[in-house]
Amino acid sequence: MASDQYVTLATLKAALGRLFGQADHLLKIWLALKHMGLAVGASPVLVDTSNSQPSLERLFSYGHPEGDFFVPFAHTARFLPMKHDAARSIIQTTVQRWASSGSVVTCNPEGYLEFQSDDAGKIVVSCGRAYPLGLGHGKNGFARGEDARVAIPDTSLAVWYGRQCAIPNGEDPAAFLLKTLTEELHLSEVEQSLILGDDDLKVETSSNAISDSELLELCSSISTDGLAAPSIISQDYVDYNRKVRAIVPNLDKPLWMRSDPESDLNALLDNGAVAVLLYGPPRTGKTRAIDERVPRSDETRETIQIHDGWTYDQLIQGLSPDAEGGWVWLPGALKRALSKGKKFIVLEEINRTEFTQALGEVFSLIEPAYRGEEYAVRLRDGDELSLADDVVIVMTMNTVDKSTEEVDDALFGRIASVEFPPNPEALIAMLESNGVPDGVRGKIAQLFTAIQELYPLGHGYFDGLEGEFDSSHIQVHYKTRIRPVLENYLGDLREADLLGIDNLVDSLFS
Repeated sequence: MASDQYVTLATLKAALGRLFGQADHLLKIWLALKHMGLAVGASPVLVDTSNSQPSLERLFSYGHPEGDFFVPFAHTARFLPMKHDAARSIIQTTVQRWASSGSVVTCNPEGYLEFQSDDAGKIVVSCGRAYPLGLGHGKNGFARGEDARVAIPDTSLAVWYGRQCAIPNGEDPAAFLLKTLTEELHLSEVEQSLILGDDDLKVETSSNAISDSELLELCSSISTDGLAAPSIISQDYVDYNRKVRAIVPNLDKPLWMRSDPESDLNALLDNGAVAVLLYGPPRTGKTRAIDERVPRSDETRETIQIHDGWTYDQLIQGLSPDAEGGWVWLPGALKRALSKGKKFIVLEEINRTEFTQALGEVFSLIEPAYRGEEYAVRLRDGDELSLADDVVIVMTMNTVDKSTEEVDDALFGRIASVEFPPNPEALIAMLESNGVPDGVRGKIAQLFTAIQELYPLGHGYFDGLEGEFDSSHIQVHYKTRIRPVLENYLGDLREADLLGIDNLVDSLFS
């Protein structure tokens, strides 16, 4: 059986050369907090005088006889080494200063991290409400300048992190090390995009691990080499802000407001909801969420597409002439579905008519409290109609279409409602499932986020993009599928806004 492999000393030396000067040295504290479990939705991380020691050893040990540490991405020789008591003198001390509004600290991440004292007076750190907005940009985001970004070469950092780790035989060394880095540091996709950058470092391996003495000699020599720090990578805050929001939606809302609407819909139905309204702009996934819950082929489901100006006659019942010249009552679409015993009824785009008026006396039956035969209403033909307790009615409403009617507020008071907004996370997931490469997905997400500043375009408008394609393909897709929607909405008075999106397409996909 073949033995494990290890990165070579030459590979590590090359990695260190690429890492030097890529971030403010205080990023080491954020990395230690990540290794200790800092993550959105996770329990706060307690910081005392010693509990960060294991994380510091995993991240920065280099075989020093006194247990000192080495910070490979620091931008000056002064900050490359770090004393063995850093758990107290640096981690705890700096976190305490951040908790005191950045006292005597060159950067302050309190814009996206929260610092509080527990009952014992120790500091606990958690992700702030707008996390990670601010991370990776400017001095407070651990970049080396105010209009700069962090972009630590990902493979090089993974090589340093796995400097003495065994790589299982048969595994791709770079992929294995990067996977280990991201998993052990609990790095989310957005955190990776804000802290890491692309790296083409070739990872060579051998059957022998780098020894402590070799590691110490290498790092000590680099700390005195006087390496010139790489140039600062500039990034405008507007572009940075757009990039973050292209990955994480609803940053201005509390964490509990960021749940995806599909999960909210399923939770409502699982808990017994029998009347639910899904509302939002076109092509935000409302119908798809319903189809995934109950497929159209399900014999218990009936889908009713509401058309412009539908009245009680089309939905419940109406008079129609018969062959003898008389008049007869004919059931509308909803009454027919109930008569057939359908248990899951979908009413699509109820905004296309005055919905509560079209329901008439049946309106009250939608409410869960008025289900069952004892609440039956008498229709205009004299028949009685009731809704069984287990009949589920799911409605959709388009909140953008100019031709639609306002939905009566009384409806919202009787049912549960789930908003389906344009969602960059759903966009990225959709493009990924369509086989669109990662780099292209990111650019499309930036375009999508910029459009949201003008118009709530649904992420489904990008569903036609599949696989790998050249720039002209997405230019045509934008020109023929997306731009007409924007042009219709913005009109002649906002040509400059439309031109701004045109120019962004050109810059991203030229």
